[in-house]
Amino acid sequence: MDVSRQDLLGLFLQLVEIPSPSGHERDVADFVLAYLRDAGLEPVEDDSAARTGAGSGNILVRVPGRGAGTPILLAAHMDTVAVTGAIRAVVEDGVVTSADDTILGADDKTAVTLLLMLLCELAAEPPGGDVEVLFTTCEEVGLRGAKVFDSSGLAAQAGFVFDSSGPLGRIITAAPTQKTLVADFKGVAAHAGIEPQKGRSAVVAAARAVAAMTLGRIDEATTANVGLISGGVATNIVPEHCRVEAEARSREPARLSAQIADMLAAVNEAATLVGVDVVTSVVEEYAAFDIEPEALPVRLAWRALEAVGLEPSLGATGGGSDVNVFNAKGLPSVNLDIGFEDVHTAAEHMPVDRLLLGHELVRALVAAAAD
Repeated sequence: MDVSRQDLLGLFLQLVEIPSPSGHERDVADFVLAYLRDAGLEPVEDDSAARTGAGSGNILVRVPGRGAGTPILLAAHMDTVAVTGAIRAVVEDGVVTSADDTILGADDKTAVTLLLMLLCELAAEPPGGDVEVLFTTCEEVGLRGAKVFDSSGLAAQAGFVFDSSGPLGRIITAAPTQKTLVADFKGVAAHAGIEPQKGRSAVVAAARAVAAMTLGRIDEATTANVGLISGGVATNIVPEHCRVEAEARSREPARLSAQIADMLAAVNEAATLVGVDVVTSVVEEYAAFDIEPEALPVRLAWRALEAVGLEPSLGATGGGSDVNVFNAKGLPSVNLDIGFEDVHTAAEHMPVDRLLLGHELVRALVAAAAD
């Protein structure tokens, strides 16, 4: 099958213009299913939607090999971060961007495009080894689709996710654990103009707590952020309730524990100072991974990158991906830079030349695994 620049670009433009924020994947899932069935493949959608809150289930498709090489899993996620308004993609000077003040959705529609095109090629000419391709849901809101996916039936011995930003060439071999901290402050309501002295402000306690936290880049391996604060009902009422939602991440377990402990201490001290109650919870969203350079997926990715003329490198990231889940489930996996930039913003963009190079890379990975 001869894939042209226009084939790839046309498919990519179709996909990014299908809005699919987490929880609303149905339209893009239907596109993926129809595309694969038209190619003569038999994709299977699982029943995970009810458990994840997604608009669809995860989609798995298998292409049996000719009995040679190593079975592999290739994966991408169908959802994006929140979208406000329609997405209109434009191509200018060889770069795809959003025409309006919205995300483009190249994260991770780039990988969806590449894997769909690859599957069409494999349907026409089967690979040497078995290839399994998974399209997941709700990745952007806690890797939910990957978490509930039943991986027990996979034949793959190595996994590859294409969900890291930047020029192609880097193999992500380490990523952090993320923990979410939620603090619910409970104060005492009162009329803010007549008798404010009778109230105890949950918002003031929350503000003190956040101000006391060390946030942002903590060290090379650790970050922390307060992302959501909500509370109060009106300006003339001393607020009785306020919720703070925060996170911390680290590739070092001890550093993560210390950061969470410091944030909890700030919460409890602020509640005591203001005289309000507070209930806290800490939930681990996903676990860190650290793959050895000699591991099978690293060796295969390295070989594939060299095959397409790139100089491979190993790297660590501060973000989570489905790779965290696959490794936790016992499937050695890595993440790969796949070309998009400025993800999760209206400045998100994807150079067309990187789309073409990504197509070569996924083909080279299949060839490396078949060797």
